[in-house]
Amino acid sequence: MRVRSIGQSITIAVNFATTFVLSQTFLAMLCHFKFGTFLFYGGWIALMTIFVVLFLPETKGIPLDSMYIVWKRHWYWSRFVQEHQ
Repeated sequence: MRVRSIGQSITIAVNFATTFVLSQTFLAMLCHFKFGTFLFYGGWIALMTIFVVLFLPETKGIPLDSMYIVWKRHWYWSRFVQEHQ
């Protein structure tokens, strides 16, 4: 809860930066790669989908105060979670 606002700020800043880069490079990529541009972005979407499936657990119906339990049970993130105080 204490780092929530910092995390949201970082997320918004990265989103703005990524949107700027995409908008500046899309037309140049489209001219050079033609349909390959869509394959490039489709590949990134596939990678992001795999990341979400493997590394982000389902949190539906779990209160924000109990999220440490979800992270502690996860196969990867459990090594980074400390005991709850």
